[in-house]
Amino acid sequence: MNAILGARIKSLRESKGFTQEQLAEKMNCSRQKYARLEKGLIDISFASISAIAQILGTKIDEITSAVSIEKVEEPMFRGSSGYGQEDKFLFINNMLDTFYAHRKLYNSVRQVEVNE
Repeated sequence: MNAILGARIKSLRESKGFTQEQLAEKMNCSRQKYARLEKGLIDISFASISAIAQILGTKIDEITSAVSIEKVEEPMFRGSSGYGQEDKFLFINNMLDTFYAHRKLYNSVRQVEVNE
């Protein structure tokens, strides 16, 4: 999970034009420690995620979101076809997957905060 978060942070950092040195300086840590965060070699606390999001001017959800939020152009539930129930099932199943992914992330972050 840390590697996934680190990759997202790196991607956001590069898209905003920041260097590792700049972010490390704003976070009051060494560049080496920040590089280990991006590589997923050390645990990322919620406080660190929050600080990085604030520095980059993004929302925490952009870093921690388990799924990409895409705009759906077609209706989710087709009332006239026989596929309405299947669509509802897939929607609920996707919501449950998202819930469990966020729950797992929350629990891993919570464990890190307790251990610190």
